[in-house]
Amino acid sequence: MAFEENMWQEWAAFFASRRGRALPGLEPDFDYQSLPASLARSLAIFQLGESGGGTVTRQARNSRLPHLDRHYGEAVDLFVSEEHRHADILATCVRLLGGKLIRSNWTARLFVFGRRLIGLRLKMLVLLAAEVVGLVYYELLAAKLPRCSLRDRLLEIAEDERAHLYFHCDFLRTQTPGRMQRLIFKLVWRSVIGAASYVVALDHRHTIRDLGIGTETVLLRWKNFARLAETLVLAESEEDRAAMTLKAFL
Repeated sequence: MAFEENMWQEWAAFFASRRGRALPGLEPDFDYQSLPASLARSLAIFQLGESGGGTVTRQARNSRLPHLDRHYGEAVDLFVSEEHRHADILATCVRLLGGKLIRSNWTARLFVFGRRLIGLRLKMLVLLAAEVVGLVYYELLAAKLPRCSLRDRLLEIAEDERAHLYFHCDFLRTQTPGRMQRLIFKLVWRSVIGAASYVVALDHRHTIRDLGIGTETVLLRWKNFARLAETLVLAESEEDRAAMTLKAFL
């Protein structure tokens, strides 16, 4: 499998081009207090999850894994900064909804535990699971909200998460060149994303119920995007990757 030599440089440039974005405000353009209190708690949990990343930045910069260079470390650093921007946006959303930020949550601790189990490969696989879960959840929440600045902010974060999904898939693709490595990835990925989906669905069940989303809808969307991520990592040609990407968004 051939890899573009300048791939990580391009990713670093992509993230750098978005670094100067101003932190968007939230206008009092809707009676946010009329929304279920569970929504504020739900966003507070995701806000906590978007706040970390220091360890993975250091490990990416010092990694000696194949197909990585200094530009990869730069890209990861910029990616983490983007996640912290999401945390700032979500903090504003929580306050606007009349909720409170939290310092600890069991699902957030599980994701952190998963990232710390082993090396950079597993960390990025767990981060990819978090991107899939977050992307789908933000979009489903936004679909249930009226036109308002909160809806716009959730869609903005979801769009960023799409880029993050491709970024992590590119990394994992470089680390699975052989048949055995690809098989191990598939088994671990399906286990991690399956566990993450059900754990998050359980923790956010009240919000899912209060907004009338439906647990089956959430799990199906997570399953579809999990398949997309798996194909992006394992597809042997750019044509296969492009076809799967198009199918995912039809």
